[in-house]
Amino acid sequence: MRVIFLHPDLGLGGAERLIVDAAVEMQARGHEVMIFTSHHDRARAFAPTIDGTLDVRVRGGLLPLHVGQRLRAPSAIVRMAYLAATALRAEPHDVVVCDLVAHVIPIVRAMTRAPIVFYCHFPDQLLVPRRNRLYQLYRAPIDRLEQYGTGLADRVFVNSRFTALRFRDAFPRLADRTPDVVYPGIALTVPPQLPSLDDVPFILSVSRFDPAKNLRLAIEAFAVLRRTLAPEVFGSLRLVLAGGYDQRLREDRAVVDGLLALAGELGVEDRMTLVRSPSDRDLQGLLSRALCVVYTPEDEHFGLVPLEAMVARKPVVAVNRGGPAETVIDGETGFLCPPEAAAFAGALARFVAEPALARTMGVAGRARVEAGFTRARFGERFEALVREVVGAGRRRA
Repeated sequence: MRVIFLHPDLGLGGAERLIVDAAVEMQARGHEVMIFTSHHDRARAFAPTIDGTLDVRVRGGLLPLHVGQRLRAPSAIVRMAYLAATALRAEPHDVVVCDLVAHVIPIVRAMTRAPIVFYCHFPDQLLVPRRNRLYQLYRAPIDRLEQYGTGLADRVFVNSRFTALRFRDAFPRLADRTPDVVYPGIALTVPPQLPSLDDVPFILSVSRFDPAKNLRLAIEAFAVLRRTLAPEVFGSLRLVLAGGYDQRLREDRAVVDGLLALAGELGVEDRMTLVRSPSDRDLQGLLSRALCVVYTPEDEHFGLVPLEAMVARKPVVAVNRGGPAETVIDGETGFLCPPEAAAFAGALARFVAEPALARTMGVAGRARVEAGFTRARFGERFEALVREVVGAGRRRA
């Protein structure tokens, strides 16, 4: 099959990771793959998009991301529409995989007879705060277009059962559509040797520096941990916050400034390190040496970070709802906690006091990923469903 992927920005994040993995898996299975995107910064992108593994083509990069820090959604739709129009006009294809921006599917539908797959990481309208009445009026046509575009897709994939439930909440007119749950997977690339537990331990948080990731919780829990541990024990700990950071975005800059200010207020700034946009190699190094991984988003639709941690044999402390509740087994591969600093601190204290527990849960986490969340398993299911879509389209033709 000739597969075109449409994605707005190939940066560093869970959505980008999934599209890159899907493209790599499809290509490895003999299909011709092209990724079209409107932005691709080689300094902050996943390796297969910059080392020649994947055919990545950039279209519409000069179109604005926003207008005076506003109108981000319309700008994203315009960029994606231009991207779709140029991609589909230029290249023959058997199927189009549209990612994130369902609003452009009516344009895709008008330009091609090929089947369309939409991968819904989470309904966009549920990611936007409702704010005031004027803003709701501004969002209303955007939200209706999202529902209409999603309904035009031949098949809709979602990343978790949690997202499937929220899909029904967001799109009541699509009650007859049942999205296919296609869990993201993770590559089993971490060496089997366990890292030494004698190294100075640190607690690792991996998330984009984005307001929705609730990174303040990690700092607040770390500050509570300081009050519960002996000074000499806490003095050997560090908190490392690592994740994608886009200097172009005011929100990312504000998040980092806010985290630094919070750490100062709570008196833990000397025990905290921020790592902006780490490379894959750097992230694997952090995971291999961490005591455990803390994951703080409250309504994460899936979350690759818990899988990355479990592959590295690290236990996870995550919020007890959303996608992590489908991957982390509470009390076996980590702890699922309410989004409260005291609860997170209590779980972290267990690992500090009982490093053998961290080791045992880490081994169990690795086994869980191997059993159900590998990238190969993801690739098999993704390809099988895409084949079904293409086969059904050919039969209709």
